[in-house]
Amino acid sequence: MGPEEDAGLRVALDAVNERSRDGEPTLPEIVAALLSPQEEMAEELRTDVGALAEATRQAALGLQRLCEGDLRGMFDGPTTAGLDLEAPLVVIDLSAVGDSAALGILMTCAAAWQQAAVAERRREAEREGRAAPKVISVLDEGWRVASHVGVAEWLQRSFKLSRALGTQNVIVLHRLSDLTAAGDAGSRQAQLAEGLLADAETRVIYSQPPDQIEGLRHLLGLTRTELEIVPTLRRGEALWLVGRRSFLVQHRLSATERVLVDTDARMVDRRDLAEEATS
Repeated sequence: MGPEEDAGLRVALDAVNERSRDGEPTLPEIVAALLSPQEEMAEELRTDVGALAEATRQAALGLQRLCEGDLRGMFDGPTTAGLDLEAPLVVIDLSAVGDSAALGILMTCAAAWQQAAVAERRREAEREGRAAPKVISVLDEGWRVASHVGVAEWLQRSFKLSRALGTQNVIVLHRLSDLTAAGDAGSRQAQLAEGLLADAETRVIYSQPPDQIEGLRHLLGLTRTELEIVPTLRRGEALWLVGRRSFLVQHRLSATERVLVDTDARMVDRRDLAEEATS
């Protein structure tokens, strides 16, 4: 956005909040305020109503698509009643939108919400004179992030300020090539992806096929011995890179944990899993 659009959105939100002091502002109200701005909005920005409407028209039409276009019904109403974003565990499942244009918008909204929630918890802890709660942020299918520059830049900031924010970031990928394939070589997406890998202090590598070895050497700087180990890892074994040290680790699961994390559950009879868990 340009400076005029940014300022126009700010005064539009202020105007909507002023009209509905106890209500929750919605995008249709913001769109209406941008397309037909009030005199007070124009005066605050030292301009007239016509100039303000023209300057923010593109932003208004972009938001209108979320209200009346192909993304209608996802962003144009109040937050779903009963949704507790302050719960100890919050899961945002975006699998239903797949490759829809809504995916990037939803990820941006999720990132903005998390950033605001972490900041508010930190401010509250400081007011009460206690340590801010630690936040663990887990991003599954992390390769999708790099294709959305805004979200990737937020994640990069979260990595670099993790100690200050009290946030532990965990990104889960099938293979490194999934992350770097989000953009052409030298693109902003590719640079962000490589930056995230460099900023991660702990990397956990499970068995990878031979065609991924060169990427591991280039992106993670694995030694010859480490590269030889990766293709031979068995299920549950992983190479842990912690700082400059490496460890060969066997991950062991209890029967209860196995049922929770078994990604092959849809491939087998669930009754077999239940019997195995109780045996």
